[in-house]
Amino acid sequence: MGQTVKVDRRLLFQADADQETNIEGHDDLKGIHVRYDFTELALDNTNKYTPYLDTTSTVALGSGGVLLTTAATDTKTCTQTQGGIWWYPGKNCTVEHKFQIDVITNVAIFAGLSDAVSEASGLLPFGIVTATLTDTASNGAGFLFDTRQTLSYFNIVNTKANTEAFTQLTATYVPVAATDLVLRTAIDTSGNARYYWNGVQVGYKANAVTVATPLIPFFGIRNNTATAHVATLRRVDVWQD
Repeated sequence: MGQTVKVDRRLLFQADADQETNIEGHDDLKGIHVRYDFTELALDNTNKYTPYLDTTSTVALGSGGVLLTTAATDTKTCTQTQGGIWWYPGKNCTVEHKFQIDVITNVAIFAGLSDAVSEASGLLPFGIVTATLTDTASNGAGFLFDTRQTLSYFNIVNTKANTEAFTQLTATYVPVAATDLVLRTAIDTSGNARYYWNGVQVGYKANAVTVATPLIPFFGIRNNTATAHVATLRRVDVWQD
């Protein structure tokens, strides 16, 4: 009998186990896991985060997470990346964003991995107008919602060496205003990407990114009209081997 216990279901601690010590010994993860849950007293935008504040957009700690507020001007963005560009597809990198948006009209949202800490004014790593995807990232993958698209549903997107692609999800995959959503993008050692919506896989893209190009967790929103939007980013989890 080997020394590995394989678990394919959740562990639920209840009764006394939920109120007392439920793990003994020293846990020792094989891989790397970093969680950003925004419980600090102040955001460290020098060593820990990189915000992009388009004109009067703001990023600030708030109730339940970090608040990204766009300027009340058309085509303005507000983005935040976590840490450095140290997450390698060749090491099975995965990112998960938990967030909510105040309203779902006239807005674009990107949550995933990109190869740049920020983009220029008015730009996210990806955008869709009518039925055409554009990218400012050279390598990246994630979820994109953009009301400039003909049908406003979430898409799974990727770009590999500036060759971009997208698949639009069905009408059930739309954000709900002021409601938490959990989106995960997982990239394996071959550069294939898997996409998860609230814990359920909703897509797969083969050869989605360049394996040797490091990426960074990227979250951002964009105004599509002259009305401010507010996203609450509750947590970001990142893993790799």
